[in-house]
Amino acid sequence: MRGIFILQYQVLLVNARAKNKTRKVKLNESISTFKEELRAITFEPIYGESVKDIITRLTTKIQEIAEKYDYVVEFPKKAEVETDGNIYYFSYVLKVKTKVGIKRVEIKVQYIMYDHEGWVGMITSIA
Repeated sequence: MRGIFILQYQVLLVNARAKNKTRKVKLNESISTFKEELRAITFEPIYGESVKDIITRLTTKIQEIAEKYDYVVEFPKKAEVETDGNIYYFSYVLKVKTKVGIKRVEIKVQYIMYDHEGWVGMITSIA
């Protein structure tokens, strides 16, 4: 009888030690809902007097959406640019700082000049 009691005690001791161990759990955060909100404003025209004016308004919209999720967005200083007459295609890679890490989001924006003084810009894709 005494031998069985000792074996049971050792098993309980091992289980108690296992419960006290701290585990490192890797958190994985998805920014898919953030991207979906950005996709919701896709092809929504933003009017301005210049491309710079539209970029400022677009930046403000993106920051407002990011604040809902407690994200910090870093905008690039330069973008890839292609032109086709009065149409400009910009490709931006944003760094989105989440609670867990940094994610990258590519945004493509199209700027079109109309009426010699006015510009319209719109997001065409988000990846």
